[in-house]
Amino acid sequence: MRHTAILTALCASLLAPAAPALAKVGGVGWQTPDTENVPAGTTDFFYHIACPNGFSVVNGAAFAASQSTVANGFILTGSGPRLDEQPPSYAEWAWNWEWPNGGAPSGSQVVMNIYCKKGAP
Repeated sequence: MRHTAILTALCASLLAPAAPALAKVGGVGWQTPDTENVPAGTTDFFYHIACPNGFSVVNGAAFAASQSTVANGFILTGSGPRLDEQPPSYAEWAWNWEWPNGGAPSGSQVVMNIYCKKGAP
C-alpha cells in the first residue's frame, strides 16, 4: 500500500508547481510545510491544513513520511479537499493514514504542505 501513498503524492504534485525549498506563509502558492510527530501506537491519524484568508482554494497538496513511519503497514486512506464537511470545504486539504499492523512505530513523522490560490471556497 506504500505505492498508493507515493502515487497520491505524485498526483498531488502534478496539480501545482513544485514546492520551493523554503515555502512562505500565506498568499498564493505553497504554504509553510507542517511537520507532525505521530504518537507511537496510533492506528488511525487524520490531519488537515487550511488555506489563508483571501487565498482560500486549495489547488494541490503533498506529503512525505519518514522512513520509520512506513513500517507496520502504513496506508494512505484519504487525501483531498474536506468533502467530509457540510458544505464541502475546498479551502482545506485533509489526509488520513492507518497503521493496521500494530500502530505507528516510535519516531513516526509526516511532513505536509498545501498549494493555495485566490478564489471563493
